[in-house]
Amino acid sequence: MATFVRRGDKWLVRVIKKGFPNKSKTFDTKEEGKRWATEIEASMLAGTFEDNQADLAVTIGELIQRRLDTDPALHVLPNGPLVTKNTMYLKYRLLNMKERLGAYSVENLTPQVLAKYRDERLKVVSPGTVLREIAVLEGLFKKARGDWGMKLPNPFQKFIRPQYHGERDRILTESELEKLWESLKSTDALWEPRKAKNNINPHLLPLAKLALETAMRRSEMLELTWDRVDLERRVAYLLKTKNGKPRTVPLSTGAIAIFQEVLEARKKMPLEGLEAASNRVFPISYRVVDQAWVRAVKRAGIKDFRFHDLRHQAITNMAKKIPNVIELSRISGHSNLKMLARYYSTRPEELALKLG
Repeated sequence: MATFVRRGDKWLVRVIKKGFPNKSKTFDTKEEGKRWATEIEASMLAGTFEDNQADLAVTIGELIQRRLDTDPALHVLPNGPLVTKNTMYLKYRLLNMKERLGAYSVENLTPQVLAKYRDERLKVVSPGTVLREIAVLEGLFKKARGDWGMKLPNPFQKFIRPQYHGERDRILTESELEKLWESLKSTDALWEPRKAKNNINPHLLPLAKLALETAMRRSEMLELTWDRVDLERRVAYLLKTKNGKPRTVPLSTGAIAIFQEVLEARKKMPLEGLEAASNRVFPISYRVVDQAWVRAVKRAGIKDFRFHDLRHQAITNMAKKIPNVIELSRISGHSNLKMLARYYSTRPEELALKLG
């Protein structure tokens, strides 16, 4: 029989029947609990009951780690002979979702949790990116049910996916850009212990400015190490890129100045601190960038502008200086020139000036 106990604004439902393991679950409403209890009792009477309590207790992080451990394709080195664009992106998305959702158990990954994840991610990435991330997670559940024989629920069935309306074309005005740089300024110094807990990370401003100068992706900059930056030759060597191929990025005078600023701050660190410091140019995580970026654009009063839009704006600026699309693709890393064409955004007012 089923019992219902109210705990605050929730209902704890227990199903106890001789010869079967006790089942319990918490619901927002008593009606939901009754439906669940009825289904459990019916399956017990019909002889179709299966106890999946152990499977429900598994965390999303454990599922992701199992996928990483058991799929040989995900063991290849970033630039090894077997690496492909798809495997690189799958591994990246799995690790990213492990960081964000790994602590949730399978049972607690509800449509509401997915909706919260969707809304938070839409503040910093496009609907297309969120759709791809959810697809990776949904594929993980399907693999767990099929290949691993796990009895898992389907939280994606009632989850409302974000609407995707094609590629973005957001460009900041000069005024907006000035407000953005001002909002990204930090009172903390680069490569020094943080003084103010709620202060913006000091690495975010040079990171954003470098994105606008070089058109590098956020992931490429966060993975970049000092041994891959040659200021004399004015190039940066990228090992991990979106298409899986290494790329050499030419550095403008503005980009050189940004690297020099960060490097000079690093050199001022005490020797013991320098030895312990990361060799990465920007020793911050994706999550730190996401969280700080949301606060910064809100503080600047800028709407509908994501970090990745800096890359779009950078390539748009470069297209005016480098009309040769082949040369431009060597900077941006696009292997498909049709994909690059969308980055060339001419404002209607600029077209009007050309018309005379």
